[in-house]
Amino acid sequence: MSDSPMAELLCRVDFPLYSACMISPRHILLAGGGGSANTGVKNGFQIFEISTDGDKCSGDSVTRYYTGEFSVMTMSARSISNNNIPLKVYVAAGHNEFCQIYSITLGRERHISESSGLRHRGGGMANGSPPAPTNNSTNNSPDSVERKIVFHVEPLKKVQIDYSPKEPYGKVVRISYNSKLLASGGDDGNVRVWSFPELSKVHEFTTHDKEIDDIDFSPDSMKLASISKDRRGIIWDIKKGKKHAELGWEPSNNLKYMYKRIKFGCVEGDAKKYKVYTISNPIGSSKAKAYLHKWNSQSYTVEKFVTSQSGLTLSALAVSDNGNFVATGSMSEGIVEIYAAFNLSVLKRVANSHSTFITGLEFMPTSEESAPSRGFTDASVVSISVDHQVCIHHVPRMKTISSFWAMLLITAVLVFTFTLCSFLGL
Repeated sequence: MSDSPMAELLCRVDFPLYSACMISPRHILLAGGGGSANTGVKNGFQIFEISTDGDKCSGDSVTRYYTGEFSVMTMSARSISNNNIPLKVYVAAGHNEFCQIYSITLGRERHISESSGLRHRGGGMANGSPPAPTNNSTNNSPDSVERKIVFHVEPLKKVQIDYSPKEPYGKVVRISYNSKLLASGGDDGNVRVWSFPELSKVHEFTTHDKEIDDIDFSPDSMKLASISKDRRGIIWDIKKGKKHAELGWEPSNNLKYMYKRIKFGCVEGDAKKYKVYTISNPIGSSKAKAYLHKWNSQSYTVEKFVTSQSGLTLSALAVSDNGNFVATGSMSEGIVEIYAAFNLSVLKRVANSHSTFITGLEFMPTSEESAPSRGFTDASVVSISVDHQVCIHHVPRMKTISSFWAMLLITAVLVFTFTLCSFLGL
């Protein structure tokens, strides 16, 4: 376990953050806002490009999109292109009782150098997004052109996802890994599954008695997990349209616990093999520790569990895309803990990442395309909060020895073994 006394600041924004999604190997979408109150704090999302100078990572803003009176409390994103140019991503964003779908396309903004006395922007920014700054050209030729990467945002369909009679509010949305389904949950306690991006209702599950706190699709898009303030965790079979299993465990301290977050995680990158992870907080006790559980996806029984190292209640959970790492965030003291998924051993603990509770965690892709942006670490997770800060935490790559030294070590062991056997007359 490696302790870091300080978090690495990736970037800052001018609005409270509630959701984060990676939309490319090096681009992250950050969402939030100040809500409908007239506080002057804008609502919307901002896209940053993550890069590194070999020592630290930094995030550079490339696109900003405003969502009017709606703050974005929950968001999910999936690519709809297969290595095609331009990159295109669908984003589902929670807008109070509605879910709004956006299409985000990667493009390039064209600038004529100022020396020509002209400036042309090829392809307008998304509605509500301010223009990106123009860089000065180093070429004084009138024909010199500069291009800046931007994302063009287009609002598409929206659908009402919650029908609570008092004050309807959708708390969470998720797009399936195969990009064919959207799941939603909110204050009315119903889990709804929609075709995507058409937004026709496919299923509505009414088993939960209270508001939904989190949902997630399995990597193969065949199962859906939901947790609620009724203290139940349920696994749904999407194809059959019914309950598949229910999570259950008995705390050793005789206290009551409530599930806070739930996530599926594949095993060694195999989408057909996966585990379920949950974080649970004690009810009515400020001294009891929170739990991180790892569940078997065949029997849906607990395989492994650990108590929060911080001794504090937990607010955020994330699993890396290859299933090798799990991260949690705390409700206070801004603590991020990263675990090895196979045995839940703590790999890294960072305190004071944020000045208040952590609202979201998002792992960068572990692919080779993402490796330069994350500094060639084994994994990197981004943490967000309402304190306007965005931090990044790394799991350093395991040290290895060269093939020459490995062969030399093996030869030395064999020589030593042969000499010892000869000395003993064996």
